[in-house]
Amino acid sequence: MRLFFLICVWCCFSIRAAAEDRLTSHQAVYDITLASTAGGAAGVVNAKGKMSYKIQKVCNQWQTESVFSLDIGYELSGLDTTNWKQTTRESADGCLFDFEVFVREKGKDRKDLAGRAVCKNDTKELVLSFPVRSSAVFPKNVVFPVQQTLRLLQAARQGKKSVAAYVYDGTRPESLYSVNAVISEPDSFRPRKVKGDADLIANQKIWRFDMAFFEEFATGNLPDGSPLYEVSLYYYDNGISNEIVQDFKDYRLLSTLTELHRLPDLPCPQKTKGSL
Repeated sequence: MRLFFLICVWCCFSIRAAAEDRLTSHQAVYDITLASTAGGAAGVVNAKGKMSYKIQKVCNQWQTESVFSLDIGYELSGLDTTNWKQTTRESADGCLFDFEVFVREKGKDRKDLAGRAVCKNDTKELVLSFPVRSSAVFPKNVVFPVQQTLRLLQAARQGKKSVAAYVYDGTRPESLYSVNAVISEPDSFRPRKVKGDADLIANQKIWRFDMAFFEEFATGNLPDGSPLYEVSLYYYDNGISNEIVQDFKDYRLLSTLTELHRLPDLPCPQKTKGSL
């Protein structure tokens, strides 16, 4: 299985730039546990894992790495283990999205998916380079994961109560989602103690986002119109997230922030004399 850690078009670049300035380069580590289960003979009985998410601004791009290891126990079929990694590179203007997905097998990472999306005229063109070459054309209002985070936070700061967007996250060839997010300010939120650079979240404003994901390319959505899955999480004003609940209908997983490390923003490489 694959878990998705992430999540209207803003046309003003100055607003996007202001929001981007608040996004903090960091690495976060989460403990994954079973929040609840519907039970039953084929149901989930336990879950335990770790997730690491790294985002770093390098020149005018955001580079991310998401790694998770998860053991899920089923009543009848026993233990299912997943080890998965995704790396991405996303430009600040939203016109470049490179991604690679790896599955760990026998101690080695095996490439599972790779591709790139770029702006082309009034569209965004996706080209998959692995495992087979294929392409698709998206409307220009499709956004990528970091863009989506920026837009969610900007909407929260503006006092908006909901946001709708089309998001392509590069986790699967067909991973284009219609995402509806409801924004609220929590009455109380008491995160547990975090190791490392906990000052990154001290005195930061926080919002709760409840998001529903509807699959656009496949028939995974339920016949009654309910979403493929739902995610609730807390975002701090600087883009760091905490207490992520992923609802897969039959069971729910909770990812809790346990470690936090500050990363430096890296400048653009200097051109050497004589370089073009």
